[in-house]
Amino acid sequence: MLENAAHDMSYPPARGPVLLLSCMDPRLLDNTAMFMNHDNLENRYDQVIFAGASLGALGGGLPEYKHWKMTFFDHLAGAIELHRIEDVYILEHRHCGAYHKIFKVAAEFDDTPEGMAAEAELHLKYAQILTGEIEDWASARGVKLCVKSFLMDMRGTVSILQMPSGSNGSNGAPKLKKKSKKVKRT
Repeated sequence: MLENAAHDMSYPPARGPVLLLSCMDPRLLDNTAMFMNHDNLENRYDQVIFAGASLGALGGGLPEYKHWKMTFFDHLAGAIELHRIEDVYILEHRHCGAYHKIFKVAAEFDDTPEGMAAEAELHLKYAQILTGEIEDWASARGVKLCVKSFLMDMRGTVSILQMPSGSNGSNGAPKLKKKSKKVKRT
């Protein structure tokens, strides 16, 4: 039996097709699929994968990766055209090697409360920046998108990153909602 600690259920799940942005880390592939299935999205989402999730989709702030940002938005446009998505899920995860090995935005975080808080804040920062850019991109094209951001730990527990969609990523600092509920899957 597989367990998925899906989420706190404080948000309404998407009703239609979703574009999921996640990281390339193979350690959480099954947990990612279980999270999406728990939100009743089995076989109803497009997935785009970048090292570092939101940081990668932003090109990591590095010139050699700036084309990744264009690739992300080209994929978003294709998902809207082909599947009429109205929701974007950004799924970050803890202990992401891309943050310290590829983009070098921070040293590797430890599992102390301070280290975990600093790590969460960094993921919040990049998810917030990308949310604002997605909303600006959509607004310029007359498209309505709801963006939700999440943080998964290494056991598959997912917490929603509290960042109201429609805020252009700028309505104060986002908050991490830590309450989560275990969901068992067989």
